Amino acid sequence: MRILAVDDEPLFLELLEAALRDLGFTDVTPIYSAKEALRELEAGKKGFDCILLDIRMPGMSGVELCRNIRAIAGHKRTPIMMVTALTDRAYIDDAFAAGASDYLTKPLDPLELKVRMSMIERLIAEQSRNIFLEQSVEASAEDDDAEDDIDTLDFDFAAAVPMPGLDRIIDWPAMENYLSSLPVKDSYAAAVFAVSIRNAAAFFACASRVDYMNMLHDLGVTLESVLKRHEAMISHAGRGVFVVATIGTQEPDVQRIEGQIRERLEDYRQIYDRDGLPMPEIAVGQAVRKSLFSRPNAGDLLRAAMASVERPAVLLPAAAVLQTA
Repeated sequence: MRILAVDDEPLFLELLEAALRDLGFTDVTPIYSAKEALRELEAGKKGFDCILLDIRMPGMSGVELCRNIRAIAGHKRTPIMMVTALTDRAYIDDAFAAGASDYLTKPLDPLELKVRMSMIERLIAEQSRNIFLEQSVEASAEDDDAEDDIDTLDFDFAAAVPMPGLDRIIDWPAMENYLSSLPVKDSYAAAVFAVSIRNAAAFFACASRVDYMNMLHDLGVTLESVLKRHEAMISHAGRGVFVVATIGTQEPDVQRIEGQIRERLEDYRQIYDRDGLPMPEIAVGQAVRKSLFSRPNAGDLLRAAMASVERPAVLLPAAAVLQTA
């Protein structure tokens, strides 16, 4: 794996290189400023499989650098992990909204670094398929003839299709990393709920892949609009399900949110009627939180939220590790 590590502190970069070398990652290029890193990436002379960024750097922050990297054609899907001493949720939110894949806090914990790098390796293994899919989606938005190309793609209903171009929608692997990166206080204040397209399977079966992608995009735009004041993070989990994470002591009014989503989607009805496609039917599940008496991981929280929208009439058992909001 070819790794680019960017930090304005030479001593930390030496420590990071040594830690990565101990894990078997020997191809590491250290760079000491964000602007220099951007020039290196834009030149494209050496392809990088993974990028590690500090946040607080002079001239250009790591968050701004991350956003600029995502604008480079060859690095729209490259895993980017923030490695920083900043632990406030505002920094975490900004980083993931800018396109970060993961977030690791200093000082370095060798075991945590090992876990995160293993996750990045798995992410890289999935990238080629996602890159091709995302490029096809973007091309289809600009060229009607691209529909034939995207229909030949081998992606199924369960695929967590990437959603490019939406500010608050992050990739599915990044959502779990986002929840795992939250400070303890914020992790207990996190409310997670799922939004399901009830007729997604039928839509997938009868529509072209372009139409299915456009339907997901319509819902993504709608979710961003409805949930703007919640400063929510949103991710598409596949099977026509989106998962939403909000932070705060006030419980999300999921019934009201469901009504607002349905109302906003009505703006698209003429398009669906014109194309002979069914309108997406929306259901919002219960919000779930961590219980004060247990320590479920982010994956447990996401699964509980999706279970709630899939089986809304079934209550979680009293002994469950999660509590419904």
